[in-house]
Amino acid sequence: MSVPPDSARLIRRLRVALVLLAMLLGVALVAVIAIVFYWNTYLLNDRGGDPFTRGPFVAGLSATSAEVRFLGPDTSAVQLTAIAPNGTHVVAKDGLFAGLEPGQRYVWTAAVDGIGQASGSFLTAPTDPDARVTFGVLGDYGSGSAHEYAVGRGLDAIDPAFVLTTGDNSYPVALPQLLDRNIFRPLRGVMSEAPLVVNLGDHDTFISGGQSVIDAVGLPGGGLRYVWQYGPVQVIVLGDEADAATVAYAKAELAKPWSGVRFIAIHKALKPGEPLSLAVKGKVTAVFSGHLHRYERRIVDGTLNITAGNGGQGPGDPAHTLRTPEAVYSTLDYGFARVDVSPTGTRIEMIDEAGVVRDSVTVPRP
Repeated sequence: MSVPPDSARLIRRLRVALVLLAMLLGVALVAVIAIVFYWNTYLLNDRGGDPFTRGPFVAGLSATSAEVRFLGPDTSAVQLTAIAPNGTHVVAKDGLFAGLEPGQRYVWTAAVDGIGQASGSFLTAPTDPDARVTFGVLGDYGSGSAHEYAVGRGLDAIDPAFVLTTGDNSYPVALPQLLDRNIFRPLRGVMSEAPLVVNLGDHDTFISGGQSVIDAVGLPGGGLRYVWQYGPVQVIVLGDEADAATVAYAKAELAKPWSGVRFIAIHKALKPGEPLSLAVKGKVTAVFSGHLHRYERRIVDGTLNITAGNGGQGPGDPAHTLRTPEAVYSTLDYGFARVDVSPTGTRIEMIDEAGVVRDSVTVPRP
């Protein structure tokens, strides 16, 4: 049976159309596969992903050495390199940079399998007794709140040589599982450039005596009481409160000669007439404390006392955050203290979370 010419032409056209349709579908399928491959390989694959679960952060600093710590990658895959302003570079061994020049800003890079994944800087301690030193102070901050993040950014902006804490670094307690939320993530920026000189508070020591913070940050001398020195600055770190052992330790350290500027760090603020307050009179530039979730400036037994307890946790119960009667300045606003030590004196400013200077005082250098 023969097919009419018109029908044959129609059949041929349908066949051609089907072939073209199949070809178009094939091209479309190839295009879809290519798009999915490209999207998955280049767009969804985070090539800037952070391999570090903690840090890296500057953990120790002296005139000729610096320590950078981290958690995450295998240490054998990480190379830490620091470059001085003159272009010379140093490679760290087990996280420790040695043979550095005093008073120099080094820029460090942490490379994982040859790819730079983190960077920061540190300023080695000066040996000049008249060198200017800037450091930050904050306390009662370890909450992981937006306010703590804001305070951390403010600290990072002032380029401190180090950051002193006045206690309660982790709320409600210092469990190892809470430290990244409460300390290392909110303060990551500033900790990549300045070591955290940690004083322990009652929330820190409630479990295991604060050992989790001591181990995580790498505090010297067991972490409860120790002396931190940076150039002409010395801080005697005393822990939670001024009990008999703390007073004895402070007196012993204060009896040692020091030609620079001395500070005391203790969590619970000193009261007029108590033994430690009388012991530091005329021997330190200022006492830094926390516990009260305020910033306050007071003169206690002739010594400047700064309460920097407004770092991020917030005031809480108003009955427990009342202004101290002898306070010259007091505020509930979040913030931190900036301390500038110079050959002529020490200037201490309270800077709030919006970057505004709210209080300022200068103590002449003896």
